[in-house]
Amino acid sequence: MHHSDQEHEQSLLAAAALGSLDPSDLLALEQLLASSSTARAELQQLRETVALLPYAAPPATPPAHVRARLLERIAADQAQRAPAPLPAPARRAGWLAPAMLAMLAVVVIFFGGLTLSLQGQVAALSETNRQLLVAVTDLRQAVAANEAQQAQLAAQLARSEQQIARLNEQVAHERLLVSFVSAPGVATRELRPTRADLTARGEMYMYPGESQAVVVFSGLPPLQPDRVYRFWLSDGAQRIAVGTFHVDAAGLATLVVNAPREVNAFTEVMVTVEPATDAVPGEVEVILTGTL
Repeated sequence: MHHSDQEHEQSLLAAAALGSLDPSDLLALEQLLASSSTARAELQQLRETVALLPYAAPPATPPAHVRARLLERIAADQAQRAPAPLPAPARRAGWLAPAMLAMLAVVVIFFGGLTLSLQGQVAALSETNRQLLVAVTDLRQAVAANEAQQAQLAAQLARSEQQIARLNEQVAHERLLVSFVSAPGVATRELRPTRADLTARGEMYMYPGESQAVVVFSGLPPLQPDRVYRFWLSDGAQRIAVGTFHVDAAGLATLVVNAPREVNAFTEVMVTVEPATDAVPGEVEVILTGTL
């Protein structure tokens, strides 16, 4: 690098440090600083030195003619460096630019705050929606559990109603038996086993001229599920089946007979053991008989 170039660079750095750089030299300074780290470091040192100059000597009041000459030189230098006045529209644009920038900053700040507010509202709504979904899920589970409980209660109620119906039937049956057995004027007929190895027997209670009767059995052995006891009425010309029954574990059973006509119009009664369905003559056994 030539000595003249070094002097020019030094003058640029010194003028930049003192704040008196000519605008025409600004581009040369920027190129120098961009290409040389040494120049950047030297400019920083010069600026630090210039910042300390006011403290290097005690303050002194210059003579009046020196002060006047200095002010004249400053005014002349400012007049020489002052750029040409801008056209009126450009000056107005220069004055309006800061106002526009300030307004734009206000708008940006406003919309930034509005965005933050909306984001907070969206987050709150999302949390509320999540809580509502949890509440709806809990409510659905509670409704499902309630419906299941209602179904169980309905099933229990149906079973209870069936039990009550059976109990009512049993009570009515018991009352009928009591009315037949204990009422005055009732006629009794005995049914005896047809085999010597059977200890079973039957007691038939009836009223002359009535078509209904009650038969109480004891000592009958329980049968297989596919077989039943069947009760018959016979008038000598035909035999009529009037009901089937099962016995309990003790061999006891009660049968209410509803005959097609008055019971005393028949001459014989009997009990058979036979298949529950599709009985054939070879599978039917008479085990109890009686006369009316």
